Amino acid sequence: MEDLDFITTLAYFLNVGVFSAVISRFSGAPISILVCCAVLYVGTTPLETIGIMLTYLVFMRLTIYTQKNRVNFKKMEVFPGWKIIPAIALILISLILYPFAGLAIFLLVFMAEVLAKMRMKIPEEHRMEKGELMPYIIGGAVLMTLSMVAVKFIPETLYYGLGGFVILALCAFFWWVGNDRDRLASVWDKVILAAFIPAGLYGFDMADWIDDLKRNVNPTRLAYNLPFVFLPVFFIAFLMANILFGIFSLSGMVIVFFSAIGLRIFGYYEMSGKGKTNLIAVGITVLVALLLFLTAPTPIGITHTVDAFLKQNQYGFTGLLNMF
Repeated sequence: MEDLDFITTLAYFLNVGVFSAVISRFSGAPISILVCCAVLYVGTTPLETIGIMLTYLVFMRLTIYTQKNRVNFKKMEVFPGWKIIPAIALILISLILYPFAGLAIFLLVFMAEVLAKMRMKIPEEHRMEKGELMPYIIGGAVLMTLSMVAVKFIPETLYYGLGGFVILALCAFFWWVGNDRDRLASVWDKVILAAFIPAGLYGFDMADWIDDLKRNVNPTRLAYNLPFVFLPVFFIAFLMANILFGIFSLSGMVIVFFSAIGLRIFGYYEMSGKGKTNLIAVGITVLVALLLFLTAPTPIGITHTVDAFLKQNQYGFTGLLNMF
């Protein structure tokens, strides 16, 4: 089967982005799982998939957080007044020399501002200091990066089937945990860190479900500070995808754009916070996994026509792992 043409691919990404946002909004199913399965259905290769999803995760998570934490460029927290000027200059220079670096710096600035606003809204008794968060960020980044590297060595047919089983396993786990708010309470921080393994393999973002299932007694304050771990870890994984594989996925950004449209129109699903599993969300997610088994996708590669619009492999760099 030949690659999809540009218009067909763009139309498909439009459907993926908007309809995933709509389904997630009214069911509570993880939007990242819906998007991942949608691109797998049509035949993305494993590395294409993880390239799209790592781009999608950091941009979409940032979009979700800005729903209630709008950045006012006249009232910046981290880069107030003239301090934003060097950052803007660095972004512009980087866009000329290495576009990915310019995008990464822009994301870093925007992310810092959004997280600063979110931090001020957290009650002081639940707020974690930077030094307390760093071990979790480093641990999550290591797990997610190693999982991403493993994708390169997973056979394509196994990757598709394994994806379905991972989704079903996640649904079964969260259903089981949701039946008892004391279950796994003593190791809840480790559960949070383990969530970065499926995130690295497939781009599954389980932050919302984890946030919804807070334990009656949490071992630390990490359960109240998830944005300050998940977003930095997703950002680091986004960087590592480029450093290791030379990935710069315009396709992922296109899907984010269309998902953001759906998000702005229909809103984002609000978790109840009651600590019980949303059975509708689980049911929709299981259905998506079963469809992945039924479609039995064939890897054809669908991102080439879209990603061709980005300048790739600057100065011959194709990623550290592709150099050997």
